[in-house]
Amino acid sequence: MPQHSTDTVCGLVGVLPETLRRWRRAGLITPPGPAGYSDSQLTRALYVREMTSGGHTLFDIHAVLNWPHVALPGGWACREEDMLQLLSNNPDADVDRELEIMNTDYCADDYVNRYLRPLNLWLRTDLSEGAALRQQRFHTAVVAQWKRLALAARRRSTVPLFLEAVSVTDETEIWMEAIRLNGQGFRVEVAAIASGVPAVANQRFEHHLMWCGDGISESMKTAFLSSLEAGEPIMLTGTNTGLPSQISLITANA
Repeated sequence: MPQHSTDTVCGLVGVLPETLRRWRRAGLITPPGPAGYSDSQLTRALYVREMTSGGHTLFDIHAVLNWPHVALPGGWACREEDMLQLLSNNPDADVDRELEIMNTDYCADDYVNRYLRPLNLWLRTDLSEGAALRQQRFHTAVVAQWKRLALAARRRSTVPLFLEAVSVTDETEIWMEAIRLNGQGFRVEVAAIASGVPAVANQRFEHHLMWCGDGISESMKTAFLSSLEAGEPIMLTGTNTGLPSQISLITANA
């Protein structure tokens, strides 16, 4: 019977070893044997990943595994509402704890793309009383989450990556992207301030991502193309890798 190492299972399922251990402690998958994980254990891990992708908690999934006909609550909508309540009513420590649990329970792509980013968008478009404070608390908690993950990544066998902010319209987005990349097995160094000139990494890196939240200037694009032609491992990423918006250009020239 084929056996799979922890690294293989994590790679196929798309989670970090910490998340796989969390699923084991929750009773969702059984511990590996001396030779590794079996095909049936891998299948179970893939099922748990599918369930967590819908925003269901580990408790929810445990209930379904034991009582298949149980009706589950509303997934990501419930998780987002829980966080909004914490931001409105609870101390910072509770917010930090919830983010840490969510990061450990879920695949990094789901955690960021289906949870953090929708929450961030909601908070930035909210006009109700106390919205600015909730948005700032969320941003601070995301940055604190990233700092914890960055420290942990130094203790793992990870691939060094340099994430450079070329343009940013949302000060939280670069940190959310760093969290997502960390979950993919990278040790990320972040240059979070878009200065208009190429940033210099402090550590050796194997990949260089230039984050464009609102386009890329001609000078930065020239620097990117020069690095690309030199054979450097560089790539543009972000929500807008074209020319900057007119609003950004007006602000920059003001």
